[in-house]
Amino acid sequence: MKKTSQTKKSKSKSIRRPQFTHHSPKEGDALAVIRDASNGKEYYLSMIDTFMIEKIEYAVMYNYEPDDGNHADPELVIMRTEYAKNGDQYFYSIKNESELEAAFTVFMRRYAANVKDKKKKGAVYNRMPMVTPSPVQEPAPSQNEEKK
Repeated sequence: MKKTSQTKKSKSKSIRRPQFTHHSPKEGDALAVIRDASNGKEYYLSMIDTFMIEKIEYAVMYNYEPDDGNHADPELVIMRTEYAKNGDQYFYSIKNESELEAAFTVFMRRYAANVKDKKKKGAVYNRMPMVTPSPVQEPAPSQNEEKK
């Protein structure tokens, strides 16, 4: 699984605004069309997880490609997200490498726990599973854990 950040292509005030259009054939897969405000390009993404670290909400997505059997492993996109007073959701690129690494570490812990839990329950899946959102705020990884 490869993690990426959209920082190199975005300008400092780049805001991505999603327009949720439909659900994919697999039940529970939330698809979004996100338009980059700086260049107008649209990205089709499937939402995997959202979580909070120190009162900042993060969204984890991967590029959606129809399941034709010919595409590589999903490429993760982790972005900061927040809601405007009118209810619109905005996504922001993470420019700080240590912030991105901390968010990726928290997501991977949640993902591993989710996979372990699904295996215990006998669930069978062939795609990246949706991580069950948790209302609990995740602690930031300690410096010792980041060096492992």
